[in-house]
Amino acid sequence: MGTSKNSSVCGFTLLEVMVAVGLLAFAMVSILGIVGHNINLATKSTNYLIATSLADEIASRIDAEGLPLDSQRSGKFDNHPSFEWHIVVAPYNLPQFEATMNIVRVLITWDNGEESYEISFIDSG
Repeated sequence: MGTSKNSSVCGFTLLEVMVAVGLLAFAMVSILGIVGHNINLATKSTNYLIATSLADEIASRIDAEGLPLDSQRSGKFDNHPSFEWHIVVAPYNLPQFEATMNIVRVLITWDNGEESYEISFIDSG
């Protein structure tokens, strides 16, 4: 009596497994790249938000205390040591106005000066 073997075998071939692993690896690398990019964007966004807040703080201080006597000043923030501030005050005179006005430029820099945020406004003294 001869026994007949069933020739249908269930499972995956080595080639199918290698293709599936390759596709999975490609998808994971793409996802990790997107996550890394999103982390960089979130960090930049946070730094710009901090810089905006710090520039507003300096502008409010200038409004409350008056303009600095010298035309250029710089410094660092105690609560954000990686951020620096720079203030430039320049006279702005228009013949039709009798009031003395100044252009005030507030520049906030971080990442060793590679990134910056600037606001400018006119102070009527």
